[in-house]
Amino acid sequence: MLSHTVYSRSNLYLNQHLDQLQGASASIFVHYWGAKPQHKGNIPHAHSFFEICYVVQGEGVYFSDGVTYPLRAGTLYCSKPESRHYIQSDEGMLLLFFAIEPVASESSEAFIRDFHQLSAYPHLFIPNAEQTTPALIWQALLIQAAESEIRYKESIEHLAYTLVISCISLFLHHCVSGDTASSTAISELQGTLKRAKEYIQTHLTKKIALSDVAHNLHVSERQLSRLMAEELGQSFPSVVKTERVKRAAYLLGYTDIPLKQIAEDTGFESIHYFTQVFTKEMGTPPSNFRKNCLNSESVDDWIHKYLEQVATRYQKN
Repeated sequence: MLSHTVYSRSNLYLNQHLDQLQGASASIFVHYWGAKPQHKGNIPHAHSFFEICYVVQGEGVYFSDGVTYPLRAGTLYCSKPESRHYIQSDEGMLLLFFAIEPVASESSEAFIRDFHQLSAYPHLFIPNAEQTTPALIWQALLIQAAESEIRYKESIEHLAYTLVISCISLFLHHCVSGDTASSTAISELQGTLKRAKEYIQTHLTKKIALSDVAHNLHVSERQLSRLMAEELGQSFPSVVKTERVKRAAYLLGYTDIPLKQIAEDTGFESIHYFTQVFTKEMGTPPSNFRKNCLNSESVDDWIHKYLEQVATRYQKN
């Protein structure tokens, strides 16, 4: 592992000088570079670009679109555009990361297709990447960028460009080859959970039974119940309740629909029961939640501040 001085110096140089990477077939805009020691986590969020991360030291958990991934030293993963995600670590991790998006007008069609292909894969996660090309290039890049006297800026730019291309190549190879049973299994689990949540979300106004969802997904009730317990840490009724409260939170924050109508639209039997459940889950009554959202600069941030508490409550150990 490199010294903290190397991480801080390289981080400063890269962010000051490398926001655009140019190669023979691609032009890449870099939103930021990062090297963060003792990173203990962040709140649920999403962004419009790709963010590639590498765990140098420590352990944690990565949550993305309803799926839980374990993080440890040597893990390489990518958060896709518009995916809601966050990480948590009790002791803190040394995390490297960069955020990128292609400049379509200055890149080849093949390169743009690669990015579209990455977006189509549900699972961009490689648990044992210590001796892969990206990990080794990343280390070399940081060492050179941290030098007090940088004489060959071109070599650093070349390393940075090669790092990005090698990460994209490795993710594509990993997804296409399906070389680990775990990646295939996680992708299948993610697909099942996503379809289960979609069914629940589109039927919130009605009573939802486990048998209805299982029948729609062509899986057994026992299998679906076990999957939710193992991957989400929640029982089926708890998942349904969370989705009802989540929908209610958005309706409260973004509309002026009366509370009684929101209770009906989200499947609660009465406004009294809705108020009781919402208050217990979110920590504040629906009317207060709406007032707080109106007084907040960002309704979305305010809502997800509460939703993070719900996610943490059911977090897998």
